Amino acid sequence: AAIFDSPSCTAKSFTNCSASRAAEGLNRMLPKLLILFIVLPLLDLWLLFTLADGLVRFGVTVGLVVATGIVGASLAKRQGLAAWKNFNAELGRGALPADAMLDGVLILLAGAVLITPGLITDAIGLALLVPPLRRVVRRRLIARLASKIQVQSVASPHFPGTDDPNPPPAATVIDAEFHRHD
Repeated sequence: AAIFDSPSCTAKSFTNCSASRAAEGLNRMLPKLLILFIVLPLLDLWLLFTLADGLVRFGVTVGLVVATGIVGASLAKRQGLAAWKNFNAELGRGALPADAMLDGVLILLAGAVLITPGLITDAIGLALLVPPLRRVVRRRLIARLASKIQVQSVASPHFPGTDDPNPPPAATVIDAEFHRHD
C-alpha cells in the first residue's frame, strides 16, 4: 500500500496512476526543455550576431566558434579515451565504475554541446571538459539522482522480511528429474 501514495492511486487504478505521474513529470520538464532547445539557441544566435555586428568582425566570430569546436573535439576525444581506460581498469579491479561511467556521459554531453555552434554552448561544453568542474557536476548529479530514489520493501509469504515476528514455515523443496521421450 506504500506505493499508492495518493488517494486516487489504488491497486485497481495503478496503471492510470502511473500515467498521471508520467504526465506530471512531463509538465514539470517541459519548461526546462523549452529553455534548452529554444531559449539557449536564441541566446547563442543573439550573442554571435552581436559580436559579429559590432564588437568583433564576422570572420573573427566564426573563427572563434570553429576554434572552440576543434579544441573541444580534441579534448573530448582525449578525455573520452581516458575515461574509457579508467572504466576498464575499474572493471578489471572488480570495482563498480560509476564515476568513470558518469565521466564518460558528461564528456559525451560536452562533445555534443561543442558540436552545436554558439559561444554559450561552447563555454558549457568546455567547462564539462575541465576535470575539477566535471567532478563538481558529477557530485551534484549524483546527489540529485540519489534524492529521487525511493527504496521500498515488499513482504512476501515466500520471502519473509527479517522483521516478521511470525515467519511462515520453510518452503517445501521438491526435487525432480525430467526426461523427454519423443
